[in-house]
Amino acid sequence: MVPETIEMIADRVLALDDADLLALLNHYKDRISQDEPTRAWERAVIAYFLINGIRMKNVLKQDKVQRQKLKPSRPPQLRLVKA
Repeated sequence: MVPETIEMIADRVLALDDADLLALLNHYKDRISQDEPTRAWERAVIAYFLINGIRMKNVLKQDKVQRQKLKPSRPPQLRLVKA
């Protein structure tokens, strides 16, 4: 049950616009810095780290795309140098 719930939350977060989420990052950072251990503060902490998770996902995805672009699309041609 827990893995399904976490994945459902991930799907919902991934459906949101990255730019809109990044615009909210400072808002949640300010709320976290208030150091009020309330339910609203806890929600702000979770929201902040979800947004950072999206940022990390984007960095990893861009890195993977860049590495795929650098790889040759076909295997290199090998030749026999010494028999």
